[in-house]
Amino acid sequence: MAFLSRVDSLRGVERFARANPHLLPHLGLRKAPGHTAITLLLHRLDPEKLQAALLQVFPEADLGEVLVVDGKHLRGSGKGKSAQVKLVEVLALHLHTTLAQARAEGREDQALLELLDRLGAEGLKGKVVVGDAGYLYPELAGKVVQKGGRTSLS
Repeated sequence: MAFLSRVDSLRGVERFARANPHLLPHLGLRKAPGHTAITLLLHRLDPEKLQAALLQVFPEADLGEVLVVDGKHLRGSGKGKSAQVKLVEVLALHLHTTLAQARAEGREDQALLELLDRLGAEGLKGKVVVGDAGYLYPELAGKVVQKGGRTSLS
């Protein structure tokens, strides 16, 4: 829920949980978990078992139709007087490969809009585009829909 509310860090998840204690009982929690507990939980999750569980909840999901958008800050960049290097990429989940990548000079969502333009008119037809909370912008969702895809916002 925190990530859907545009929280973009594990410390942010911790703050979100403390700020929304009314949600905790619905998750089987008596008190908000701290940063360490959240981090340890995520490290203990088996990605394949999590995927299998999600496919049981959403059996209609076709992983061949899923594209993942993500942004990265290159480690070591931004030290001293040099600018931090940010990249955005579109990954094909079922292929385990990057389809397109671009450097983000400003906001990552703007770089992603340009990247989607480069994928061509049919690049998103029938695809579901997912990403973290940093990409939950109506303009971005509109571009995905315009190109024939779907997002959680569309």
